[in-house]
Amino acid sequence: MIARDTPITPPAPADGARVRALGLLSGGLDSALAAKILLDQGIDVIALHLESPTACRSDVHAVAQELGVPLVVRPKGEAYVALLRHPRWGYGRHMNPCIDCRHFMFRIGAACLEEFGAQFLFTGEVLGQRPMSQTRNAMELIDRAAGVAGWIVRPLSGALLDVTEPERRGWIDRARMFSIAGRGRNLQLELAQRWNLTRHQSPGGGCLLTDVHFSKRVRDLFDHTAGGEATVDDLALLKLGRHVRVRPDLKIVLGRDHDENRALARFENDGRWCVEPVGASAPTALVCGSRDDSNLEAAIGLIVAHARRAPDGVQVRWRDAQGRERSR
Repeated sequence: MIARDTPITPPAPADGARVRALGLLSGGLDSALAAKILLDQGIDVIALHLESPTACRSDVHAVAQELGVPLVVRPKGEAYVALLRHPRWGYGRHMNPCIDCRHFMFRIGAACLEEFGAQFLFTGEVLGQRPMSQTRNAMELIDRAAGVAGWIVRPLSGALLDVTEPERRGWIDRARMFSIAGRGRNLQLELAQRWNLTRHQSPGGGCLLTDVHFSKRVRDLFDHTAGGEATVDDLALLKLGRHVRVRPDLKIVLGRDHDENRALARFENDGRWCVEPVGASAPTALVCGSRDDSNLEAAIGLIVAHARRAPDGVQVRWRDAQGRERSR
């Protein structure tokens, strides 16, 4: 028996007020189109972007600006990391717990309805586009489990799906929703061109957890951290550099270019420290392990091995446990 969250009871619009919808805006094409479809029906739209450490880059602010809608950004937070480690409904082909992720996002969205005076949620989901979470059965399961059945509108496929509460109440014209299904994107691209939407992320991208190489890094992280110790920062770090697992208690991340070398410094904390080359074309090493001589030697060895030009060897610098700069 699947445990279900408490069904939501969205607030009704005030007398004379326009209906308001809260949409999960990813920065991709489909969610932007979904917002546009509802805007064209005279519905007020507020965009909610749930910031994820496993998302591909997208300028969601530019998308919201192009649509002319207010944007609210909320982090998925540490609860999302716990979800990734132990998904109730399991993983897809790689480390993507798509059903759990949708359930997680819908619960956050549902909790925000009253805050923003919105009557329902909407998404850019397309029936049959994602094999794990966007089948009819999966959508119904997620909606019921999240307590939002009947209150999620999917404008791109709405004409193919069951009638929702906003339709029953006359807030949405079902005839103006679409019947898009499958993994093709031609119709979405045509709509984007027709409506002059250009700021969205390229279709088909989005979640790094569907990538085999990134998924291996996530699995390695979970395999080498005790339950509850992996953080949002740990996941975000997986998007940078070359990751070398030297020993079970030591991982070293090497920057692949100047920007990544600079970015690695932002991940320093009590358990991670940088070893930087001085005056050589070589990568910075972020040592994920204790500050001891053995780990330092391992970092220097990797820096030298990946140096481009270092005829006289590589000089490095780092800070010791007391914060004093050291070099050799």
